[in-house]
Amino acid sequence: MPRKFSILFCLIPLSAFLFGDVSRFLDPISIRPAMPSTGTVVGKKTVASIAPSRFLRNSEFNVPKASSIPTDFILNRELLEAKLGELLSHRYQASGKVVAYVTRQWNPIKLSSNFILKIRDCMPDQLCPSTFIRFAIWDNGTNVGEFAEPIRVSHFVDAFYTRNLSSRGSKPRVENLTKRPVDILKQHAGAVPAGTDLKGYQLGVNLRENTVLKWSHLTKVALVKKGEIVDVFASGSGIYISMKGMALENGVEGGFVKIRNISSDKEFQAKVLNEKSVKVQL
Repeated sequence: MPRKFSILFCLIPLSAFLFGDVSRFLDPISIRPAMPSTGTVVGKKTVASIAPSRFLRNSEFNVPKASSIPTDFILNRELLEAKLGELLSHRYQASGKVVAYVTRQWNPIKLSSNFILKIRDCMPDQLCPSTFIRFAIWDNGTNVGEFAEPIRVSHFVDAFYTRNLSSRGSKPRVENLTKRPVDILKQHAGAVPAGTDLKGYQLGVNLRENTVLKWSHLTKVALVKKGEIVDVFASGSGIYISMKGMALENGVEGGFVKIRNISSDKEFQAKVLNEKSVKVQL
């Protein structure tokens, strides 16, 4: 009997260990609802989408750059006018800025960023205030369509303006001029572009301040005047001669005037070189 009591006494702590609270010896387990499968079914197999590890860097993924992603364009009126202005400027090698205006309704076209606009012809084929343009639109090698539109055109360049009152006969000087962009196809046709060398020119009219300078306002300065004695240089076939002559008319740089040889009274045409100098080709 004592043996039985000893065995029973040993089993009591063992049962307490087996059936007692053992939660304190275990780590808590977090149970989350199952995530829906994001795989793609191919036949009877599933290609699972594997999320990248949080330990991977962004540089290890092949992420397309924004510039490589195709972007759709809407060829609206504003974009069409901008494209036509650029093409006209290139076609006629125009300085300054060429601006085109579509004169009738334009229905927008959806295109990719790779579209190309080509001008077929213009009537008349020159920069003028009004023209008729035939053009084609291509997108990724496909001809979207042929179009014909009446266009109004402006050509803006920087032109000279007077700073103050300028009198007839005076020579225009850069320090007395300023510049502003003007449309040389319309009300400011014939304006003198800023940067033009005005040496050898004088004003043929009186101009008020803040007036655009036009070629019609200028006359060339006479470097050779009627009745003056000038130096005549003649050359040709290895011969070089210099003599004196009398100018029978006024002459500007690069122009031709009639000269009389003082010694022989013979008259001939000579080209004006500079002030009181002319040249004859033998």
